[in-house]
Amino acid sequence: MIVAHRGASKDAPENTLEAFRLAWLQNADAIEGDFRLTKDGQIVCIHDEDTSRTCGEKMIVSESTYSELSSLDASFQFDNIPSQSVPLLSDVFKTVPDNKGVYIEVKCGPEIVPALITAIINSNLTKEQISIIAFDASVVKALKSVAPDIKANLLYDVASPVDSNELLDCLKDIKADGLGSNNMNSKKLIDTIIQSGFEYHSWTVDDSKTAKKLLEWGVSSIATNRPGYLRQQLL
Repeated sequence: MIVAHRGASKDAPENTLEAFRLAWLQNADAIEGDFRLTKDGQIVCIHDEDTSRTCGEKMIVSESTYSELSSLDASFQFDNIPSQSVPLLSDVFKTVPDNKGVYIEVKCGPEIVPALITAIINSNLTKEQISIIAFDASVVKALKSVAPDIKANLLYDVASPVDSNELLDCLKDIKADGLGSNNMNSKKLIDTIIQSGFEYHSWTVDDSKTAKKLLEWGVSSIATNRPGYLRQQLL
């Protein structure tokens, strides 16, 4: 499965509706976006705690209302892309075709879970189309405690090494469905996770050689900034 990381983010502004629409045109199997809770309880699609990098003007997401955030231009670095606002999760859901999926990366804490469950219930997507991912184990645990039928994966950055047994214990404790990681070299880790009954997902892979290797190792999905390119290379 090819997952468009923040949409087709090499060709369009990350985490915008244009990036997600382009991902579908590039035949991605799923999209991945980053989500945070605003001051007024709305779930918006943005990676950073504030808007300076992606919008050229600083607003702290958790201290701003959706109305305030929607006034910014998330495409200011792309001359060839029409103005893009910071989208709501509900608007991202509307872009997802019937046979495609969406990975929701939670960038804040478990306080987002009630609003997240409501957004999922109010969407036109099936639970099979949706996966929640987070570095914060408490987010996955909170989600699974109230919605065990929604898939949720823990994220793990190899820059902060953790023993594989410790990882497995954590996955079991929070009732995660799998692990997502930027590990691209340790087949042993991937084998350990998969053989223990969990899914393994890889991010972020933009070259076909690495993608082919990881697929041969049995990963469930590969997140990439270049879904169209990777799709062509893997044919």
